[in-house]
Amino acid sequence: MKASVEWLKEYSDIDIDSITLGDRLTMTGSKVETIDQLGNDIKNVVVGKILEIEKHPDADKLVITKVDVGTEKLQIVTGANNIKQGDIVPIAKHGSELPGGIKIKKGMLRGVESCGMMCSVGELNLNIADYPGQIDHGIMILDKKLEKDLGKDVVEVLNLKEDILDFEITSNRPDCLSIEGLGRETAATLDKPFKNPRKNIDEMQVETKQELEGLKVDIEAPDLCYRYVARIVKQVKIAPSPEWMVRRLKACGIRSINNIVDITNYVMLEMGQPMHAFDINSIEGKHITVRRAKKGEKITTLDEQERQLDEENLVIADDKKAVAIAGVMGGLNSEIEADTNTVVFESAVFYGGSVRKTAKKVGLRTESSSRFEKGLSAENALRAANRAVELVELLGAGKIVEGKIDVYPTKQKMNEIPLDIPRINNLLGTNLSKQEMMAILEKIGIKVEKDMVVAPYFRMDLEFLADVAEEIGRFYGYDKLDITLMKADTTLGIRNKEQNIKKKVKEVLVNNGFSEIYTYGFVSEKELELSNIRKEIKECAITIQNPLSDEYKLMRPTTIPSMMQTLATNANKKNQNVKLFDLSKSYKNTKQEIENGEVPLQEEILTVGMYGEEVDFYRLKGIIENIFEAIGIHRYEIEKETENTSYHPGRCANLKIGNDIIATLRRSSPTGIR
Repeated sequence: MKASVEWLKEYSDIDIDSITLGDRLTMTGSKVETIDQLGNDIKNVVVGKILEIEKHPDADKLVITKVDVGTEKLQIVTGANNIKQGDIVPIAKHGSELPGGIKIKKGMLRGVESCGMMCSVGELNLNIADYPGQIDHGIMILDKKLEKDLGKDVVEVLNLKEDILDFEITSNRPDCLSIEGLGRETAATLDKPFKNPRKNIDEMQVETKQELEGLKVDIEAPDLCYRYVARIVKQVKIAPSPEWMVRRLKACGIRSINNIVDITNYVMLEMGQPMHAFDINSIEGKHITVRRAKKGEKITTLDEQERQLDEENLVIADDKKAVAIAGVMGGLNSEIEADTNTVVFESAVFYGGSVRKTAKKVGLRTESSSRFEKGLSAENALRAANRAVELVELLGAGKIVEGKIDVYPTKQKMNEIPLDIPRINNLLGTNLSKQEMMAILEKIGIKVEKDMVVAPYFRMDLEFLADVAEEIGRFYGYDKLDITLMKADTTLGIRNKEQNIKKKVKEVLVNNGFSEIYTYGFVSEKELELSNIRKEIKECAITIQNPLSDEYKLMRPTTIPSMMQTLATNANKKNQNVKLFDLSKSYKNTKQEIENGEVPLQEEILTVGMYGEEVDFYRLKGIIENIFEAIGIHRYEIEKETENTSYHPGRCANLKIGNDIIATLRRSSPTGIR
C-alpha cells in the first residue's frame, strides 16, 4: 500500500522528515518497505519562455533559441522540433541535475554556446500519461498560465515534490489498506491527536428507501454478501478530475480515468472500501441482484476479456445478465461512458474467501479483490457511499439523489475482550497500569468500557487477549521491553505409559539395525493402486479439497503405501539390505466420537519394512517378538492370513490377542510397488 506523506497529513500533524517517519512507523508495526522522495533528484530546473528561435548556421537539425528564465536570458541550442516562439518550457540551467544523476553544464554545440537544456517529460522522469498533450520525443510544453512563474523551480511550480511511503500490510490488517487506517497508525505512532476529516460523513443521517429512482436491490446469497449500499447521482457531468485528485491517485499507483471512476478509486484508497459505479441505464429492469453465477455463465469485464464463471462465483446481475464479478471487476456492459447521465454508486461487502477463489479462477486479481479477500468491515460500506456522493458534490460532477438503498441482512458483531491487566503485563514483561493501557488503546480508536476492550468496526482482527497485548506492546515500544531469560519449571518431566512404549519400540528396532523414516500423511490414488490396498480401505481415504498437487490428493488411510514407496526408492537407487520403520498416523473418513462432537478416525501405526539377502519371514517375526517382549506382551496367537489380496498369497500372518489383530506380518504382493 502506497501513501503520500502529504495525504497522511490530513489525519495527523507530521513534524518530522519522511525517513524518520518511516523508521518510527516500522517500529510500531506498520512496516515501511521503501520511501520514494519524488522531485529530490531534479535540481536547478526552472520555468522559461522561448523568446527567439533561429536556425543553427552549421547544423540543419539544430536551432538556436533565446530563453527568458526570469533573472536572465539564456542561449540554448536544441534539436527539438515541437517548440515555437512564446512556449513556456522547463529549462535545466548550467549546474542543474536531472533524474538518473545527469548533470547539465554549458557547452558548445557545433560551434555555438549552449547554456543549458530544454527538458522533455521523460528527462524529468514523469509519466506522459499524466500530462495530456505532451509527446514522447519532444520538449515538455507547459501551461501558458505559468508565464508569471518564470525563473521559479519546476518542482515547486508543477508540485513534483512528494514523499511516498510504501507499506507492507499483513493479511490481518485490511484497515491499513487505506489512507485513513495508515493515518490513524501515524497519529498514534507520533503520539499526536487523530484528526478525523470524515467526521461529517460519520454523523450523516441518510434515509433508507426500498427503491431509489426505480432501482431495487436484492441479495440472494447473504452468506457471500454481507451488505449492499447504493446511492444515486443524476445529471452527471463526465470530465477530467482535478489536479489534486489525479496527483493523489498517481502517488498510490492508480491512473486517472475520469471524475466518476476516479471518485470510486479515491474512496477505495482513502477509506479502504472498494466501490463500483454503474450506468443506471445499463441495468435491465432497474433491478440489481447479488447472486451466485449460473453454470457456464460468461461476462466480459472492463479489461475487455471474456470470463467464464460457475456456481461458486458471486456476481452482481440485473434481470437478464451479470453486470459485474462481485469484488473483482465490473462488466464492460455497464461501464461509465461519456454520455452517462445517471450513476449508481455501489458500496458492498463480500465474503473474502469467495472473492479470493473467484479472482483465482478468472485469473484477475485487482486492487478491489486484494482488499475484499482479507475481510472488510460491513460498517464501513455506508461511510464510503456517503463519501463518494460528497466528492461528486465537491467536484460539481452531478446532482445527488436523496436517500439510499441499504440491504444489510446480518449486522456486524463487535468483539469484546476482557482487559486482564496482570495477564497482559505477564505477556509483555511490563508493569503498566490500567490507565496507561487504556491511554494506548484509545490512541488507536479502541475503547475500554467496564473493563472490556471493545474492538471498533475497523479492527475485526482483535479477537483475543494476545491481540490486545500486541497493540499495547507495539505502541508502548518494543525497544522499551526488558530483555529477560526464559523462565521454566526445572522439574524433570515424566513420560506417560504411551511415550514409554514408543521409546522401547524404537530402541528395539534401532538395536536391530533399523532406521526411522518420516513420511507425508498424503498419498496419491496411484500409490494406493500400486500397493494393492483393499477396496474398503481405499474408500476410507479422505480427499483434500485444495491439494498441493495430484500426488498429495488423499490423506492416507494406511501407512503401507508410504513405506512401500520409500523401499522402492531405496531399491531403485541400489541401496542394499535396507531396514526401515515408521511410527506415524493414518486417517480414515470413519467418524469417531470425541467430547465435543465427531472427527475422522486417526490411528498411530508402526510400520516396519526391509529387504535384502538375509531378509525372510522368520527374521521379521523374530524382530516383532522382540518388540512384544520389550513392551510386556507374552501371550498371543499366530494365524495364517489367506483372504487379504494386498499381501503375497500364502506369505502373510496375523498376530492376535483374542479376536484383536495386533500385528500383521507380510511379504509384499508380486504386483505391488517396485
